Amino acid sequence: MRWTTTAAVLVLAGIAAVVSFRHMRELAVAHSEDELAAALLPFAVDGTIVAASMALLRASRQGARGGVLPWALLIVSSLAIIGANVAVAEPTVTAMRRTRVLTAAAVGGRLGRRRLL
Repeated sequence: MRWTTTAAVLVLAGIAAVVSFRHMRELAVAHSEDELAAALLPFAVDGTIVAASMALLRASRQGARGGVLPWALLIVSSLAIIGANVAVAEPTVTAMRRTRVLTAAAVGGRLGRRRLL
């Protein structure tokens, strides 16, 4: 059961990461970033989430709660992803609903990976 859950979370997180990457890159290009910066920005945000998650996971395994900095980085980076996904969504009700679902999947997948490991 653990392997199935882990595989499902990884697949969903991968799909959400691709969609999220495209949204963040599109937003960066729309705000006059060059191609290299636009391509690296999503990795910087996701890298921050991974680093903060690993710091919190390590603290949790040592019986601690984690510090303010990893929690702040995790929250701010997650909000950046949500903001990018919402910013590039088409202004229709259907598109906004779809974007909210994908954003929830992206953030939930990232947080789920941290809790499963």
